[in-house]
Amino acid sequence: MKITEGLKMIDAGWIRKPAGFRVKYEKLVDGRRVTEHSPPEGSALLDSDVTAWRYAWKLFAACRSEKTDIQENELVNIHVVDDAGEQVKYYATNKYDLFNPK
Repeated sequence: MKITEGLKMIDAGWIRKPAGFRVKYEKLVDGRRVTEHSPPEGSALLDSDVTAWRYAWKLFAACRSEKTDIQENELVNIHVVDDAGEQVKYYATNKYDLFNPK
């Protein structure tokens, strides 16, 4: 096998290191669920998954509601995604997790 072929195989099967992270969530806008990110698309990413998860938890703690249905200005289904938009496992449980699932 040529080196270039081997490198292509390695690149395809290698674990990709994310360039950064953002928090993804949903909220109500005019009665509709809208998906948003923080920091928003096009902005500088957070540099670690731990930082992103701590930020996600603080957002959840600041805006949660005890009601079972989603309220205006409440963030729901809060989780961390990488630069490719793929969900990231929560560092504390090593599972895909959501804060304020609704």
